[in-house]
Amino acid sequence: VDLEEHVNKKRSRLVGFVSLFGIVVLLLSAAPGGILPVSAQSAGGSRSSDIQKIEPHIFNGDVRTLPSVPAKPVLNHELNEPESNKPILSSPQMLSPMLTTASMPAPSHNFAGMSRNGSCGGATCGAGIPPDTNGEVGFNYYIQSVNSSFAIYNKSGSRLAAFTEDALWAGSGKGQCDGNSQGDPVVVYDPMADRWILTDMAFPFSGGNPVSPYYICIAVSRTSNPVSGGWYLYAVRTDTGISGQPPVGTMDDYPKFGIWTDCLYFSANGFNSAGNYIGGMFGSFSRSDMYAGRALTGALGFDSGSNDYFTMIPSNLSAPGSAGLPPAGTPNYYVQESLTAYSYLVRKFTAGPNCGGGGNLSGAVSVSQTAYTTPNGDLVPQPSPATSTNSLDSLGDRIMQKVQYRRVGTRESLWVSHTFRTSNSGPTGVQWAQINVTGGSVSTTPVQQQLYNPGDGVYRWMSGIAADRNGDAAIGYSISGLSTYPGIAYAGRLVSDPLNSLPQGERRIVSGSGSQTNNCG
Repeated sequence: VDLEEHVNKKRSRLVGFVSLFGIVVLLLSAAPGGILPVSAQSAGGSRSSDIQKIEPHIFNGDVRTLPSVPAKPVLNHELNEPESNKPILSSPQMLSPMLTTASMPAPSHNFAGMSRNGSCGGATCGAGIPPDTNGEVGFNYYIQSVNSSFAIYNKSGSRLAAFTEDALWAGSGKGQCDGNSQGDPVVVYDPMADRWILTDMAFPFSGGNPVSPYYICIAVSRTSNPVSGGWYLYAVRTDTGISGQPPVGTMDDYPKFGIWTDCLYFSANGFNSAGNYIGGMFGSFSRSDMYAGRALTGALGFDSGSNDYFTMIPSNLSAPGSAGLPPAGTPNYYVQESLTAYSYLVRKFTAGPNCGGGGNLSGAVSVSQTAYTTPNGDLVPQPSPATSTNSLDSLGDRIMQKVQYRRVGTRESLWVSHTFRTSNSGPTGVQWAQINVTGGSVSTTPVQQQLYNPGDGVYRWMSGIAADRNGDAAIGYSISGLSTYPGIAYAGRLVSDPLNSLPQGERRIVSGSGSQTNNCG
C-alpha cells in the first residue's frame, strides 16, 4: 500500500536506472556566490532526543528460504498535503532554448523488474496502486522494492531472490513490523560499508483506517551479501509522544532516508488521524550499532512550526569513493522545496553522540531558484483510450529521493530535482540544481540550475538526479502526453558542458505501449 500517494487517484509510477560514464576530468569552475558564514546559518532550529535502545531480531538465514507471506493490497484515502502558497506568476515562465550537442549513451543494463502479478517467494509481489517503485544499485547487486515486496538482482539482471516485507519480518515479534508492514519502501546502499538497508512502514488498521502505533521497519544486511548473509531487523516506533518527538497518533508518511558517514538519517511528513499535515519528522540511527547487530542508538525530532518542513529529505552518499567523502564532522543536509517561496530550503542536522539525542536541526538557508508555475493534482495526460478522467498525478513540486551529495575536487555539492509546470496549461518539466555546500557553508545561489523542458508537448515528472565524481550528471524521469504513452527517459550533461544545461540530449529507456485507465479506488 502507498500512504503518501494513496490509491484513490490514477497514477503511473515508473523508474529507471541510469549510468552516465564521464570521460573528462575537468572541475566545475563557476564562482559559488552568496555563501553565508556558518554562524549565519544556525539561527533557530530543532533538537532531537533519544529513543529507547532497540534490540534487533536476527535473521541468520537465506532470504530464499523465507516463508511465503502474500502482500496485502489495501485501499486508503488520499492524505491532504499542505497547499503551496507560492506567489502566482502573472505570465508564463520563459524557458531558455534547449542546447543539444551530443547523444546520451544507451543504458549498460536494462531489464524487467518485479511484476504486480509475479511471484515473490511463492506469494504475489507488490500489491497496491501506485506501485511505489524504488531501488538502489551497489557493487554486486541491484535491489528493487515495489510497495510491500523486495527483489534482489545481480548486476546482469538475473533475479536471485524475491520476498514480501511481512515474509522478512515473520516471527520476529517486532511490534507492527511483524505482520503489519504497509509499504512505502526505501532501499539504501551504503558504499562505505558495502551493506544494504531495506525500510518500510508498519501500522495496524481500525475500521479501514490506519491507526497508532506507527513504526519504521529497518532491515540491515549482516554482510555484503543480501541474499544469504542474513539481516538485523530493527522496529522503530515513531509516534512516541515524548516531548520534542512526534505526538502519539502521528503517521510517519513519505519516509525518506540518506546514508552518511556517521548515521542513517531519516525524515517523514507527520499527519494526524484526520489526514492533515501537522509537522516534519527527522531522526538519526547509528551505523556502527546497526552493522554490529547491537542495540540501536537513535534519536527522533518533530517540528510543527510551519508547512515549510514538508518533505525535507536527508542527503545521501552515493558510491563516493574514499576521495569523495565529506570532511570529518560534516553534518547531514536536509533539503526541501519551499511551499511559500520559489526557493530550496537547506538545513543542517548535527546528530548527537553515536547518532543519539541532543542533535540539532538548524534553521533553514533559502537557496534561490527560477520561478515557475506550480503543478497541482491530476494533470498529466495519456493517449487514447485514456481521457481527462485518467490523467496522472503530478505529485506537485516536492523533491523526491534521493538528495545526492557529491564531492568533485574541493567543491562539495547537493544535487536536487523536482517537477515544475511551464504555465497553467502547459506541460510539466524538471527543475534541477547543483547547490554548493563547500566547507559546511550553504550558498544562497546555485552553482547551476535549469527549468528543463524541450517544448515538445511531452510531460516530464517524478525525476531523480545523480552526479559522478567528475561532476557529470544524469536525470531520470517519467514521461507521458496526449501522443506519448507513459514511459521512462533520461537526459544528462558532462562537467565540460555549459552550465545550466543538459546538452547531452535525451534518451528513452522504456517507451510505453498503453495508457493506465483503471480506477484504483
